Amino acid sequence: MKECSFEGVAAPAINDRAGAPRHAPGRKDRTDRGTLSTITPDEIVRLAPSLRPYLATPNPCWPELVEAADWLRHELGVSKPLWGEACITIGRERAAIALAIVATKPPGHFKTGPAGYFHGMVQKAKAGELNLDRTIWAMRRKTTTP
Repeated sequence: MKECSFEGVAAPAINDRAGAPRHAPGRKDRTDRGTLSTITPDEIVRLAPSLRPYLATPNPCWPELVEAADWLRHELGVSKPLWGEACITIGRERAAIALAIVATKPPGHFKTGPAGYFHGMVQKAKAGELNLDRTIWAMRRKTTTP
C-alpha cells in the first residue's frame, strides 16, 4: 500500500469565504449551515471522471488529485497563472475541486468557455461568494438519483 500523508482524511472545508482562516488538510470544518463538509479524493474522481486519465493510481490522495487537476486544467484551457491564482486564493485542494466541477459541465453550459467559468469562480472566492459545498451536494444527489 502506498504512503500518502492525506489519504483517508477529510478535505479542507469546501465552503469558501474570503478572509476565512485556512486549515490544514485533514481537519473537518463546519460550513455556514453547521454541517460537516467532507469529500475524499476518491469521491471527487467519481463525481468528475475526467480526472481519471491524469491519475497514476485508482485511489489517489490529495497531492495526486491536485497534480491531476493541474494536468486537466490545460485540457480545459485554464492558464498556469489562473491556476496559481486559484491555488493561492482558495488553496490547492479547493482549486482542484473547483476545476473538477468545471470539468463536469457540458460545453454548452459556458458563456466564455471553461477557463472563463473557472476565472469567475476564483473571482467569487475573492469576493467571499464562492460556495463549492452546494455544488458538491447537488452533484452527489444527481449521481444517486435514478
